[in-house]
Amino acid sequence: MEASTAIARVLRFGVFELDTQSGELRRHGLKIRLPDQSFQILLRLLDRPGEVVTREELRQRLWTSDTFVDFDVGVNSAIRKLREALDDSAENPRFIETLPRRGYRFIAPAQSATTEEIPEPAAGGPTTGARVGPRWIAGGLLLAVMIAPLVLLYERGWWQRVRAGRAVEAIGSLAVLPFENLTGDAAQDYFVDGITGALTTDLAQIDGLRVISRTSARQYKQSPKRLPAIADELKVDAVLEGSVLRSGQKVRVTAQLIHAITDRHLWARSYDGDLTDVPRLQQRIAREIAAAIGRRFVPPTAGVHEPRAANPEAYDAYLKGVFAMGRGSYEGFRSAVAYFEEAIARQPDFAVAYGAMAQAQHQFLFTGPLSPRETMPKAEAAARKALELDDTVAQAHQTLAGILQHFHWQWEAGDKEFERARELRVAFGENRSAGVPSLIRSGRIEEAIAASESARNNDPLSFGAHMDVATAYRAKGQFDKAVAGIRRGLEIAPGQPRGHFQLGVTFLFMDRLNEAIGELETAVKLSHCNLRFQAYLGYAYATAGRRADARRILKELQSRAREQYVSSFGMALVHDALGEKEPALAALERAYEDRAVEFAQMYQYPPFTTIASEPRFQATMRQVGLPR
Repeated sequence: MEASTAIARVLRFGVFELDTQSGELRRHGLKIRLPDQSFQILLRLLDRPGEVVTREELRQRLWTSDTFVDFDVGVNSAIRKLREALDDSAENPRFIETLPRRGYRFIAPAQSATTEEIPEPAAGGPTTGARVGPRWIAGGLLLAVMIAPLVLLYERGWWQRVRAGRAVEAIGSLAVLPFENLTGDAAQDYFVDGITGALTTDLAQIDGLRVISRTSARQYKQSPKRLPAIADELKVDAVLEGSVLRSGQKVRVTAQLIHAITDRHLWARSYDGDLTDVPRLQQRIAREIAAAIGRRFVPPTAGVHEPRAANPEAYDAYLKGVFAMGRGSYEGFRSAVAYFEEAIARQPDFAVAYGAMAQAQHQFLFTGPLSPRETMPKAEAAARKALELDDTVAQAHQTLAGILQHFHWQWEAGDKEFERARELRVAFGENRSAGVPSLIRSGRIEEAIAASESARNNDPLSFGAHMDVATAYRAKGQFDKAVAGIRRGLEIAPGQPRGHFQLGVTFLFMDRLNEAIGELETAVKLSHCNLRFQAYLGYAYATAGRRADARRILKELQSRAREQYVSSFGMALVHDALGEKEPALAALERAYEDRAVEFAQMYQYPPFTTIASEPRFQATMRQVGLPR
């Protein structure tokens, strides 16, 4: 026979090609992310170009009864994502036409780009020359009879339901990807990010479910990667994605749970409510996801997580503050404080806003021109007010712990507050391992390593999590592991000044002075002359014998100190490395009077040598409560 059967593997339409075997959509040869449900719909439409594929057909084929999916939400979302991938529109379709209340139709020309030929058997029969006798025919008929019911079950969705059930059972880890902002207004990003973050925290209360931190998940905002690839990088079984639409005080939140390996929807819902309903909607989503995957949602104690604010304006200001704080800069923290103050003014009993304000003010210890004595009393007052209103606000306990140790040098009291924050089972992004410095200071190095590594596992793409692990290994003297951890952090956040600073400090411990100087110079340049980084660069210059460079740094620090707060601790280190005993002691005593934060971080940095045996140095160490 001359006839042959052609199986289309690659379908071409316009500038697009669809590989029906790999599920890849390409535009001009470049891969475009296409979720599995969208791919399946496109496949159905291309199978019958020009014909109407009804919504009921799609429901029967793609949305099995065991996937816990609101069909209308699921199909509308899949069609929307398909149109986005094809750069198509419902109003002026080039590829997919919507027939209201009926279904969809593929209207563009499509053709097979690649075929695989399946030749007919040779006229002589099987190559062995064996004749096809009655027993072969009978066996074939028997096999056909056995296979037919399985084919029928498959067509009716039985296998898909089995796969979905197994997928649900297998979900032990989850990532919440940044929700889409459908408002059409980028100024509403703070609101959408706030909902994503709060939902991440609520989902962490599902018993036995590991939820990846928002810090790592937000790296995939608007990522072109397919969900299975994202899930593989984050090492999770499932991904939650969604969108937020806000109009005035009205909010619609749509969420979809997708199984990572198969890229199939397991659950989807839309929720409508007022701005005051958002916190309750978030918990409702978490409860329903827990039910969908057969797990138990453990309700948080009031105040432990996001605020349950009754005042919508207060809640809105709170979310703006959280968004501003996420910028991680002095200007961001200053803006955040203003927003939190607005939230508190609108709702004076807003405990979580007080806790967030305390956290933002605490960050002034590490950045900006303000002195500890100017900022820490305000931070402490806000933290204590939060706890007065609600003793279960873990953020306030954690911030108060930092203030007690960084400003008051009350080590044991700070440890108790850190422990209380841990008991409340709340993660705060990079602050997951905020108790690690306390563990290192008290000599519990192995615990610090275990805690920081556990935090990194839940936050694998967090720069801060990698820095915490590196700090713990450096405290143990395992410098190679510390260097590896810092370099991994810099791969995640290239150009991060803090990473180069920590790498430089680690090289100082390793006596690799030239490399230390190079990294510290990079840190100073990238940070636009961070004064703390500059002081340690001066220390490195002095240690390497570059005395003129060290003195130049000292002169610059002293000049800036006439305009703003500059920690004298770093100046003391430079004088010490230069062998200048009296200036070093004087600078250290000024740092003590200023309550410099570096006293709480001495374990992280090279020790004093010139003045270490001096009675004045030892007296200062006793007053701080640290070993000599």
